[in-house]
Amino acid sequence: MNRQNRDLSGLQILRAIAAFGVIVRHTLEMSNGSEAGRFSPDWITASGAAGVDLFFVISGFIMVYVSFPPGQAADTPKRFIIKRATRIFPLYWICSAAIVAISAIGFLKNKNIDFYTILNSALILPGDKLVYVAWTLSYELYFYIIFSICLNVGKMFSTSISVILLMTGGILLGREIQNSTYSDFFSSPLVLEFCFGIALALFFSAGKKWKAPLALGALGFLIIIVSPIFLPHPDALPGSRVIVWGLPATLIVAAFLEVKRPQSIAGRATVLLGDASYALYLTHVFVMMAYGWVIKSTFVGGMSQAVFAPVIIFLCLIVGVLTHVFVERPALDLVRRVTRRQSGRRPLEARS
Repeated sequence: MNRQNRDLSGLQILRAIAAFGVIVRHTLEMSNGSEAGRFSPDWITASGAAGVDLFFVISGFIMVYVSFPPGQAADTPKRFIIKRATRIFPLYWICSAAIVAISAIGFLKNKNIDFYTILNSALILPGDKLVYVAWTLSYELYFYIIFSICLNVGKMFSTSISVILLMTGGILLGREIQNSTYSDFFSSPLVLEFCFGIALALFFSAGKKWKAPLALGALGFLIIIVSPIFLPHPDALPGSRVIVWGLPATLIVAAFLEVKRPQSIAGRATVLLGDASYALYLTHVFVMMAYGWVIKSTFVGGMSQAVFAPVIIFLCLIVGVLTHVFVERPALDLVRRVTRRQSGRRPLEARS
């Protein structure tokens, strides 16, 4: 099977799993604020955060894989960054504007919304943002900028190595930055997870056959889930996180490259959740806000959340899918039509 015919549906399924993990993490964290207190083990709550690590490894893989289509010219830096920007910003700006609107009508009184926060949010810079989960988008955007610069090299292998060298070099140089926010950002080892994905893409693209047993994926999930038992809150220690979550995430991605497009209803539904993973990631924040208010202001707060938490998780999935279908897709279609008229070429691929 040549590269052109490889089915990467497994990565869409994995995106759904990653988004689901983050949603579970935040739901369980929010449920801990009830009067009844914690109902789930802390290590289960913590392990959901590894969904972010899965996203980073997948992103590193996909950027290499789609930027160098076999038999075609590689993406230009300009075209690459436009595709990435049109993928990230429209829905993100909509969600950020929604946060401002919610604050303007009297909610979110404890959230400080000043010019600095708005500027950071608009440009997805390091630091405080309106959508609190958008800290990961700052890393994504940083990776995209580095990748677009290195695309000037022209070849898959040399571009990939250049990206890895620049991002690892940035970790060292970031320590010299005086501003603590930017120093912590650029020196974070989390960027290595993009490099893991890049390396995986090089191996995957090198040969005609890919053999990575699903047992690797099972091992990766096992390590991610049990590691907080021995190392509480790995997400608080970026260096440790890369080891106990980033490396296992790479094993999982490698295994899921073998997964074919599912034919069952449940399988197709999971692929849909993968397609909607970005919307799931951004919009579950609003469900968490509502959940927090319900816990603090109604009788629900005095009850065990073991019953309510699954309902909240399901609601997050519904809101995310509806947003994907009725907001994200139309916005991306509009962007594609505009860019097609401006360039006179085929519409930019915004889904990758």
